[in-house]
Amino acid sequence: MGTGCSYCAFENGIKVLEWKGKLENFHRVFQAELMGPKEAIIRASQGNEITQIWTDSLSSVMAVLDPHTPHQLVRDIQSLLTQNRNILFRFIKVHVGYRGNDKADTLAKKVITEGVVMK
Repeated sequence: MGTGCSYCAFENGIKVLEWKGKLENFHRVFQAELMGPKEAIIRASQGNEITQIWTDSLSSVMAVLDPHTPHQLVRDIQSLLTQNRNILFRFIKVHVGYRGNDKADTLAKKVITEGVVMK
């Protein structure tokens, strides 16, 4: 059915923004786990405030920490983070009741059936 990715932004506990994207059928889960944070980083880089971006994908965080990664999407994220030192990319445990994490998961699943493939 495809793969979905998403992010949502909260300020003072209130959701202020959400984004979701559907990937082509040939994309893997790892790519989806990276696309949501990449889009969130791009959005956060438009401001100057300190922004924390949380993901439940430990493999994504570990890949971004690897300075020798061959993966272009990971290198893109590394470059964005280097250019925007006020953006912090962090790991959060999955399925322990974090509202933002649960909401992002719901959005990613929803876009698989309702969304239009990203170009």
